[in-house]
Amino acid sequence: MKLRRANEHLEELKGEVRRYTESAYAITRSDDLKNGMHIVRIEQAILPDLIGILVGEFAYCVRSGIDNLAWQLALLTTDKPGRQTCFPIDSECPLPSNKSYQDKVVDFPPTVLSVIESLQPYKAGAGFRTHPLWQLNKLCNIDKHQVVAVSCVEFSVRVDGVSKAWRRDFDHIIQISVPLAEKDTLQFKVNVPDVVFGDPIDTTDGVSDFEIRLGGLGEIYDFVGFEVVPRFAAFFK
Repeated sequence: MKLRRANEHLEELKGEVRRYTESAYAITRSDDLKNGMHIVRIEQAILPDLIGILVGEFAYCVRSGIDNLAWQLALLTTDKPGRQTCFPIDSECPLPSNKSYQDKVVDFPPTVLSVIESLQPYKAGAGFRTHPLWQLNKLCNIDKHQVVAVSCVEFSVRVDGVSKAWRRDFDHIIQISVPLAEKDTLQFKVNVPDVVFGDPIDTTDGVSDFEIRLGGLGEIYDFVGFEVVPRFAAFFK
């Protein structure tokens, strides 16, 4: 049920992103007669706040789904799982002395714990940041305190048909200037940027390089739905 709900959030998110990209910019053109220039202004539309909220709702539904799974797995050995019971997600192999980790997994049968550990991001070594579960956990940790940040890769504009063109960049605006006499031969193409999700700009350390796109969210959903959950089906037969 949680994964189905996550998919509904993902489909709604795709729709919001599609609607944004279809009207991601507005173009205005004007003549600067005094300086003999033709001015093209390309203004980026503001990204809807709902997009970041939907990313968080998607991530938490997936995360809650595997935690629900963990609870049911714990019930295989006890009638009262500990309140810390959850599906652990670790980028480093936990030490036996790690009490926080042990509290999360103490109620799992050894065979269950073996499968859980085989799915951990630390199994990917230095590439743990590309692991779907690490990315899922990262999104949930961001959304726990702030709305997931949404931004766009920089617009790219191709200009043809004129002898010269000058570009100036402002906040959310690109201005292209060409000789006024060549405005009728001016051709330009705007490439709509990808929408990117990640850390807010004001992160604690002021630095973040975590980014994920729609395709990455789909990979998280597929990994949990087709790799994680099926691995535990046999325990409930």
